[in-house]
Amino acid sequence: MSVTMQFDQDLDTVWARLQDPDFRVERSLALGELSADCEIEDFGDSLTVAMEREVTRELPSVLAKVFNPKQTLNFQEEWQADGDGWSGTMQITIKGQPVVISAEMALQPQGDGCEYRVSHRCKAKIPLVGGKVEKFVLSQTDDGAVAELDYLKKALA
Repeated sequence: MSVTMQFDQDLDTVWARLQDPDFRVERSLALGELSADCEIEDFGDSLTVAMEREVTRELPSVLAKVFNPKQTLNFQEEWQADGDGWSGTMQITIKGQPVVISAEMALQPQGDGCEYRVSHRCKAKIPLVGGKVEKFVLSQTDDGAVAELDYLKKALA
């Protein structure tokens, strides 16, 4: 599944906000997460992001039997300069759960603004309900990405 968001601001303005760990924590808390920590290392032509976020999710009844609604998510992002923009990968693990979410991301100039794209994949190693878990997790992940990008768009306005 994938999410795309257009920004009126130029790439450098959007990128500056995305590489601000305080902004990322503020955004997570503003979107209702219980806690968030973020560390970012900038190497010039590459960037790494490590986040730990504690969330509460409403789970469908079949998944509520398998998962705790309160979960700790660990995010690892690796970004590289890519032409005039940036491209990256992300891996999200859910502490104590056999679920891994991976993603490919890009932030590229477009006209006077820029475009952010993220495409998520999920693998849940759970017998019988793995497919349902993957579908639910991808839905939640895409919805979360839209909320985060909407928040960024409003913060830049």
